[in-house]
Amino acid sequence: MTGGPVVLDARTAAPHFPGIGRSVVGLARGLADAGGPPPLLLHARVPDARLPLDALSGIACSSTPFDLAQQWEIRDRLRAVGAAVYHSPYYLMPFAPGVPTVVTCHDLIPLTVPGTFDAARRLAYRLAHVLAFRAASAIIVPSHATGRDVRSCFPAHSQKVVVIPEAATMLDAGHAAVGAPLPVPDDAFIVLSVGSDKPHKSLPVLLEAWRRVAARRGGASKGLCLVLAGPRERRDPHLVAAGSVRPRDGGVVSLGRVSDAVLAQLYRRAGLFVFPSRAEGFGLPVLEAMAHGAPVICSRIGALSELCGDAAAFVTPGDPAALAEAIERLLEAPGELDRLRAAGLRRAAAFSWDATARTTSETYARAAREHP
Repeated sequence: MTGGPVVLDARTAAPHFPGIGRSVVGLARGLADAGGPPPLLLHARVPDARLPLDALSGIACSSTPFDLAQQWEIRDRLRAVGAAVYHSPYYLMPFAPGVPTVVTCHDLIPLTVPGTFDAARRLAYRLAHVLAFRAASAIIVPSHATGRDVRSCFPAHSQKVVVIPEAATMLDAGHAAVGAPLPVPDDAFIVLSVGSDKPHKSLPVLLEAWRRVAARRGGASKGLCLVLAGPRERRDPHLVAAGSVRPRDGGVVSLGRVSDAVLAQLYRRAGLFVFPSRAEGFGLPVLEAMAHGAPVICSRIGALSELCGDAAAFVTPGDPAALAEAIERLLEAPGELDRLRAAGLRRAAAFSWDATARTTSETYARAAREHP
């Protein structure tokens, strides 16, 4: 690729975008280590500390992805640096950036899962994607499942779809060791779930399944603890009730949003990782859990089946009885937990940010060549 720099929009490396932010940071680090011409990072006035700005040059931007002003501010920034390609990892972006453009579509859950958005928000969501996809020369998706959704919902842009899986971000043991102590007894067997409380994450299903596990096991629940981590947007009455239970002997601990250091501790201490989501574009927490050695139970849905292969125990989404049965079965099967742990480590090793960065760079070059 010749001409000016690639500009990677990293404004979503922020707490408001937990999943997208982690993927942007991983990609930025991968591109910094790729050995080719480094991209410029378009970032907020106060950039996320995780961004590798020591390796990549940066462009400060005052507009967020939700500001109308980004439509002209970013176009001006791209023109000023002579950008060859602009990459937005989010659909709310400048819709006429003036340079060859790549957009990442992480999922289309509001269009594919009924009840996620009301009619007005679904219409606005669809319109924003139409504008983003029109502006793009390539649409990166993290899984074939998401690629099928894009082709189904936006058939006019089918030929633009490029599948580039993401990867797990590992924290070193030294970093994790300095995190705050976990509010869980050292001898507790942790069943961990990481994710937001958005409806498609099926948190009430998990809590009902756990209630059944604790009730059936009775005294055998001694030392067991369900730990929930992730941003919370609503006060779920199921979670409030569960949170009143002691943090062991079948109890529940809800930590809300946690730092990467605490998350690393949780992944490493987890005896079992449970992810009951009924829709995902990729499933980054599942891959991170496997990479840190946690055996996984997850829903049998397209993206997660694609991601995990035979390295997870699968359950029907939305079925608390099936999920409770799977948890109980694995709690009584240490040999199967060991098998899933080893299979998960092997599976996670097949994904790397280096590989993601290389394929993404090839997509940049193709977008620059084919842009009219």
